[in-house]
Amino acid sequence: MGGFTSAPTDDDGQLSLYFATAPQQYADLIVVAEAAIEWTKGLKAAAGVVDPEYEYRVTLVAAKPGSSNWIAKVERSKINKFAKRIEKGWSNTPLVMRVGIGLAVAVPTTIYPTYKTLFPDDGFTDKQKKELTEIVAKASASHAVTAHREKLYRDIARDNKIVGVGVGIPTSEDWRPAGLIPAGRFGEASGLFTSPVEPDGDERTSVSEIDVVLVTPRLENAKRPWVFRQVGLDGDIRAEMADSDFLAALERKDGIHEPLRANIPMRIRLEIKMKLVKGEWIVPKRGRRVTKVLYPAVG
Repeated sequence: MGGFTSAPTDDDGQLSLYFATAPQQYADLIVVAEAAIEWTKGLKAAAGVVDPEYEYRVTLVAAKPGSSNWIAKVERSKINKFAKRIEKGWSNTPLVMRVGIGLAVAVPTTIYPTYKTLFPDDGFTDKQKKELTEIVAKASASHAVTAHREKLYRDIARDNKIVGVGVGIPTSEDWRPAGLIPAGRFGEASGLFTSPVEPDGDERTSVSEIDVVLVTPRLENAKRPWVFRQVGLDGDIRAEMADSDFLAALERKDGIHEPLRANIPMRIRLEIKMKLVKGEWIVPKRGRRVTKVLYPAVG
C-alpha cells in the first residue's frame, strides 16, 4: 500500500513524490506542480508537529522529465525558542523522520491499519518501525497535515492520466515506489467522504529561567513589552512584565537595591505561550510574560 521501499542508509536528505501514469501518458505539469507544492507544505507542517524544537525547511530540488518524480530536500535546524532565530546551520533531517512525515502527508489515515501493510520489506529495524509508527500517528492527528493531504489529492484528481501516487527515498535515476495509492482512492484521500476539519488550535506553555540583560524597561506602562537580550545569544526578547511584586518594589525607594537602567543584568522566569497554526508552533502577540524576577532581588 505504501511507497517506501529503500533500506535505511545515509543519504542526502531527499524524499520523493512519485506520480504513476497510464502507459505512454504524461501527467499535466501544472497539476503535479501544484500537488508537489502542497506536498512540501504538508511535510513542513508534519515535521513541526512531531518535533517543534527544530525549524524545518523543504525545498523542491528536482523533477524527472515527464513530471513523474518530484524530489524534495528536507532539512532542519535547532532554533532559539526565546529569540526565535536559527542557532546552527541547516542539516539533513534523519531518515526515519523523513519517512514518517512522508507517510503522514501522502497516506490517508483511513487506509493504513498497521505498519506492516505499508512496509512489506524495507529493511527497517523493529525500533525504527516503532518510531515510524509514532511519527505517523502524531503527524496524522494534526488538522493542518490532514488539510494539506486532502488538498494534495484534490489537485491530483484533476488529471485522469495519474493512476497512482507513492512516496519514498529515491535510490536511482529510474526509482519508483513498489506500492502506490491507486487512483480509485483519490476521492477518499481528498476528504470527499469526511467532514471538513477545523483549523489547529492546540496550545502549550513553556516556562524557563534565563539570564538576560535589560534593554528597555517600560515603567510608564508595564503592559507594554519590556525588551531583554539573552546572555550569549543574538536577538531581543519582548515580554510583558507580569511580576507584580517587582513592579510594586520599583515604586518604593528601597524596593530594589540595584538602580533600574539599561543593560542591567537580570535573571527572570519567562513564560511562553504558543499556538499551533497550520502545523507550526507560533508565539502570538503578548505570548511572552516575565512571571518572576529572580535577580535583582526584591526587598
